[in-house]
Amino acid sequence: MRWYILRALLQKEFARHLANRGGIALALLLIAAAVLLSVFAPQEAAAAGTSMVGGVHHCYVDADRATPLFKHLQENVPADLKTQLVFRVTDPARIGTLIEAQPGTGSIQMTVRYEPGKPPVLDVYIWHPDGQPEAMAVYETWFWKETRRGLAASVRKTAPNLPPDPKFDSDAPWELMDAHAHLKEQAVAAGAPAGAVPELAVHRKGLAGPVLDFRAAIATGMVVFALYFACVYLLPTLNCEERERGVLLAQALTPASPAELLAAKFLFYPAFGLGLAATLAAIYKPEVLSSLFFWLSLMAVGGGFLGIGMTIAAWAKTQRAAFLGGMCYLLSVSMVLLICSTNGIPFLSNLAVEYHGPRILHAALSGTVQNHHWLNLLGALGLATAWLFAAGWVFRRRGWQ
Repeated sequence: MRWYILRALLQKEFARHLANRGGIALALLLIAAAVLLSVFAPQEAAAAGTSMVGGVHHCYVDADRATPLFKHLQENVPADLKTQLVFRVTDPARIGTLIEAQPGTGSIQMTVRYEPGKPPVLDVYIWHPDGQPEAMAVYETWFWKETRRGLAASVRKTAPNLPPDPKFDSDAPWELMDAHAHLKEQAVAAGAPAGAVPELAVHRKGLAGPVLDFRAAIATGMVVFALYFACVYLLPTLNCEERERGVLLAQALTPASPAELLAAKFLFYPAFGLGLAATLAAIYKPEVLSSLFFWLSLMAVGGGFLGIGMTIAAWAKTQRAAFLGGMCYLLSVSMVLLICSTNGIPFLSNLAVEYHGPRILHAALSGTVQNHHWLNLLGALGLATAWLFAAGWVFRRRGWQ
């Protein structure tokens, strides 16, 4: 690598972007949007935005073993909650303790406690976002109705004369504790053995995953878009413009080596994207610039987008093809991630930079970095490395054609 050649190539890229008024205008619009978000959406308004996206988007149902009640709950999930309820059999020691939760998640934990000479007790722990128990209302309504039905179904195995279940789906109001006490009375009257309906102990705790910060989510979207704009939109289109005008071929005839030409692009576009993204993040939350996790996240996502953009640039032959390639890639990945999320398809999403990137950037911007976010960061760095090697290989083989 020769610095004087790299310096000339970087100056060329800088001059080309100064002449690209559309790109400058879009960057300024992003900065203006970040300023407006910071000025007109104060921190107190973050909770208000959760009503637009749902306070708790996933609820974990944890049990210490697969009891008949747990299986009944699994088999009786309404269609509108199938993608939001996640059932897990976990270590009994973890029931009643907070299991690490992501933002926008809650948890319902259940276990049956037995003590000599006493009826069994069904302990239910409701973990809701701190200070917002109402965020779990939809899941609790389903859980208590199906718990009552599941316990009644278990009683009917020994007492078939138990009266039918009440019509919970009607407009008639019902109270949880009254309904449970009434079920115990019905079980005794029907001749069920003692303890067929356990006592009920409800524990509510407010230390689950925080409600999704809608304001931080908007800032995350702008930061991700800034990186995508620089590396997956500008890089392929301007590279194809050089190819169409013969500038790329002219550079190949100069003393600059292919590695130096590639290095100049690898240095300029990430610097532009990272600079714009960091500016947007600093406007939203200045203290994030002192976070190592934030900078590592920016480099991981920027590196992944750079590899994707350079791969598209090497395959596309015209500016139109480069633009369509970037849009097709974005729509395809978005569709795959949506399908995997709504249908519970595991592992496939982990192969996309777009899966890890928003998670780690949102965690950095909202100040909610947890252990699993470091795993997402490692995944993003691994994918970025793979994309950069693939981009270099493809560019060397067909980047001049």
